Amino acid sequence: MTSIYQKVRYCCAILLGLLLGVECFSQADSLNLRERFQYHVSEIKGPITVDGLLNEITWQSCEVGGEFWQKVPYFEEGADPLTEIRLAYDDSYLYIATKCYQSEPITITTLKRDIYWPNDGIAIVLDPLNTKNNSMLFGTSALGVQWDATRSPTSNISSEWSNKWFVETQVTETYWSAEFAIPLRILRYEEGENVWGMNFVRNLAFCNEYHNWTAVPEGFWPPDAAFTGSLIWDSAPKKQTGNFNLIPYISGGLESSDGNNPSGVFNAGIDAKVALTSALNLDITLNPDFSQIEADELVTNLTRFDIGLPEKRTFFLENSDVFNDFGTPEVRPFFSRRIGLDEDLNAVPILYGLRATGNLNATLRVGAMNIHSLAESEESFGLNNSAFAVKKQFGRSYIQGLFLNRQSYAQARPVEGDYGRNLGLEGLYQTDNGQWMLWGMAHRSFKPTSENQTGFYNIGMRFRNANFSFRSTAAVLQENFFADMGFSARVNNYDAQRDTTIRVGYHQFINAAEYQVRPRKGLITRHQVGIEHALVTNPDWSLNEQVITLRYSLATRRTEMATVRLQHNTVNLNFPFSFIDDNPLPAEEYVFTNLQLQLETDRRKALGLVVNGTIGEFYNGSIRSLNATTNFRIQPWVNFSVGYQINDLRFAEQYGEKTITALLSKLEIGFNKNLLWTTLFQYVDQSDFVGLNSRIQWRFSPMSDIFLVFVDNYDIIRGSSENALSSQNRALLLKVNYWY
Repeated sequence: MTSIYQKVRYCCAILLGLLLGVECFSQADSLNLRERFQYHVSEIKGPITVDGLLNEITWQSCEVGGEFWQKVPYFEEGADPLTEIRLAYDDSYLYIATKCYQSEPITITTLKRDIYWPNDGIAIVLDPLNTKNNSMLFGTSALGVQWDATRSPTSNISSEWSNKWFVETQVTETYWSAEFAIPLRILRYEEGENVWGMNFVRNLAFCNEYHNWTAVPEGFWPPDAAFTGSLIWDSAPKKQTGNFNLIPYISGGLESSDGNNPSGVFNAGIDAKVALTSALNLDITLNPDFSQIEADELVTNLTRFDIGLPEKRTFFLENSDVFNDFGTPEVRPFFSRRIGLDEDLNAVPILYGLRATGNLNATLRVGAMNIHSLAESEESFGLNNSAFAVKKQFGRSYIQGLFLNRQSYAQARPVEGDYGRNLGLEGLYQTDNGQWMLWGMAHRSFKPTSENQTGFYNIGMRFRNANFSFRSTAAVLQENFFADMGFSARVNNYDAQRDTTIRVGYHQFINAAEYQVRPRKGLITRHQVGIEHALVTNPDWSLNEQVITLRYSLATRRTEMATVRLQHNTVNLNFPFSFIDDNPLPAEEYVFTNLQLQLETDRRKALGLVVNGTIGEFYNGSIRSLNATTNFRIQPWVNFSVGYQINDLRFAEQYGEKTITALLSKLEIGFNKNLLWTTLFQYVDQSDFVGLNSRIQWRFSPMSDIFLVFVDNYDIIRGSSENALSSQNRALLLKVNYWY
């Protein structure tokens, strides 16, 4: 009988073969948005001063766009209040002027950069290469706080990416206006192309509405490049020359660890951005320093598997989708958090990094990267990490391939037999209207110790329209599939009795359906009901885990939200496992059901509350869990939040009981949009961790900063009668970087 692995391989091969002929399906957008929504941009008539006043002669004479569509709370033509857009250009900049009519007071929740959606604001969506997949977003709040982001179909919106551009705003009694100047050299476009994809999305936080320029259909979000209109240049923008940035830094301070006396530290390095073409970028880093990166907010993990934390390091962010969009949320062959960090997420020195990403043409996207990290000690090895990715697009569909290589080095020599490699091929077909999606992927790892059972395979489909969505996926992960530069959430199984980790492959099948209604009248703006069935089996097809979830959620015009989930679990533990320090649960079958509730109050108010609760059965015992976060805001300068989590776990008989707690407090003070002070305090019972991270950031010039960071972390030493704190590390660091 044909094995499941062969069947999945055959399905992937058939799907990828079909994708080779998908170019015939790359007809014009069935919604005709590019024809229906067009803006003709012309050269400026005189100098433009970016001050938000819109009093230049260019804005008085250029084309005025408007007549936005309402997107939320429901889809409707003729959005009110009105929004006006104007665009112009010169040899170096794309200029944008917007006038957002609004007589109500503006709502601004924070002065922190890249926090966009909770504020009154407006953003432009650009698809210069007409990919209908990838877009760049530049937005501002009504007080001129910048937001820039990228979007890809898999990674969705990434707000971590930032670049150097300019915006200023003015607020009056009847409207607020914004004036943008975006350098053409930071936009990735093809020389000679005079039509770009473009859209605008406006946030109206005061009335909880979103408006957009084009008629983005129900079920889809305005930043999706597939639903852009046309920005038509009277003369195609010219190729930019001298397109590079140098970003040197110096840092210094005092550090101590394990209770030792503090010692002085000093570091210096440089980053560079070089435009190889107008659509292909080279990032270079020498001796990078990430001390200014915001601390991770740790979480309590009540699953049997590892969890991942997001990437925040600048070097890895531009065009991150080129490498990150492979695999599935549970299995990522490439995950940049694995580079330059050890297993405990502590930084190890990176000697250099080279990274070329972007487009060779409108339909061919590529990426190549090489990063070398140094050994922490004489007993450990340095690591060289290389990656190469290529993606060929056919309309909204694509085929993409990935090769990864991690090689250990002892000084300048590779360590024989210590490497990990991955090779992957994926394909996706999507209709122009975005309703139907089919995909398949096949990945294999290569290590000297593993020759068999080294694959990961996945096929799936999704359908969605204004009211209904359905998703079905099937995956096989074999026990010797390794992702040395990525992660696989389920393959490592901890045996608590023998204190060891055992790799076990699995088959996974997920089917989910959802139906939503958006009432046009009344307090409630959205009802959603959904059901999901997830089945995981062991390699011999015996049951590993089955989860059935019923879900209902609603949203109101005041931004309040509520969700209730009923979850029925069947878990067949392969190995003994313990969630607490007592006797581990035996390897047997457990059937349990619990109820989960989530509530969120009006996030525009000065005082907000988010509550998550779970009650019911948990393996052979019970769980009562509460996670509550309250936020107090003095608009727009101060945000103070306190979150407390308590998990009461009670298991049967001799397996014990325990209350696991966590406390997180965060204070953000924005003195203005260029000076921000953030302090984070964390206590995580499960990790025996107490930490304080306080950071002052002064943006003294565009994209140029001075950071002052204080870190004080402790381990909790648990004793028979009382607990004690042991200093893990403490540091006071000053860093200056300048963007040339």
